[in-house]
Amino acid sequence: MPNEINFMDLTVLKRIKPDTTVEKFGGLINSSFFDASNALGTLKLKGLVDFTTYVPGQNAISVTEMGKKLIEEADSKEKMPFDQLDLAILTQLSTGKRNLADLSTAVNISSKDLAMHLYKLSEQQYLSADIRNGVMDMSLTEKGFMQAKAGMPQQATQAQPQPQAQQQPKPAVQTQPQQTPAAPKPNPTTAPQPQQGPTPSNTAAAPMAATAQPQAAQQEQMQHPAEDKEIAEMQKQLSSQQVKKPSKTIYYVVAVVVIIIILAALFAKGIL
Repeated sequence: MPNEINFMDLTVLKRIKPDTTVEKFGGLINSSFFDASNALGTLKLKGLVDFTTYVPGQNAISVTEMGKKLIEEADSKEKMPFDQLDLAILTQLSTGKRNLADLSTAVNISSKDLAMHLYKLSEQQYLSADIRNGVMDMSLTEKGFMQAKAGMPQQATQAQPQPQAQQQPKPAVQTQPQQTPAAPKPNPTTAPQPQQGPTPSNTAAAPMAATAQPQAAQQEQMQHPAEDKEIAEMQKQLSSQQVKKPSKTIYYVVAVVVIIIILAALFAKGIL
């Protein structure tokens, strides 16, 4: 079963090449033909390899799909960073546990997980594993021994990018409403000249001007700011004076006309 795979199986599986045969495999693992056959038979029972027999000829060895997936998984685990379990394995090896059975008992994890971590440590040069006469022997390298004494390596602090300077918001430009130009201040010393004589057009326009000017004065007061109130008040007084004067003149003219009519009537009757 795949869960029963150990580091010995993974190491033997990695030694198999496309042109490897059963008869010559013992030389690849420093073992006799009998020990090599036992190792290959174990891989065959676990479904990792298969044999092809040629008569006459040598027996070829091929890795099955399960064996290829196991190698791919080991290669992916080999690129992982150093962790606490790796440190525990190195610590146990530094105490003198050289064979796989003693190390499995000391670490007490599944054989497949132990095989993956041992393969990673071997590929990263923390330990060396040798097979001789069908027995695996493991020892620490200098790098592995120093790491076991130093403990977990300090993770390189990644330089964090400096936060970009926050752009200060631009102050909003307040747009003030355009003010209408103030009317020129009237000269209080110069009084308006009285009209010499009323005409019919002036008499008709006078009431309309009297009603329109107060409305214009109110609108002008709403548009002008506080500082122009004095100007608006003076204009209002001036306009009221101009309206009153023509009205008095009309009364005088009407009175003169009435007197003339009365005198003409008296002359006609012969009274005068």
